[in-house]
Amino acid sequence: MQLFTGRVKSYDQQTGKGFIAPDSGGEDVPVDLLGSGGGLLAQGQKVAFRMIHRPDGIYACDITLI
Repeated sequence: MQLFTGRVKSYDQQTGKGFIAPDSGGEDVPVDLLGSGGGLLAQGQKVAFRMIHRPDGIYACDITLI
């Protein structure tokens, strides 16, 4: 799987849901608690991630801070 970089655009620590804005442009990628590995993300953090196809769309997974 291809590795992407971006910044956390939004992340609600209560629900574990948010979005990552890819550095390459294009649409924001949804992230949830499962994709973040249970880690807490914060707006503006620089991250590396992969994308996975789920029945309800594309999500970020394997997220790491950089």
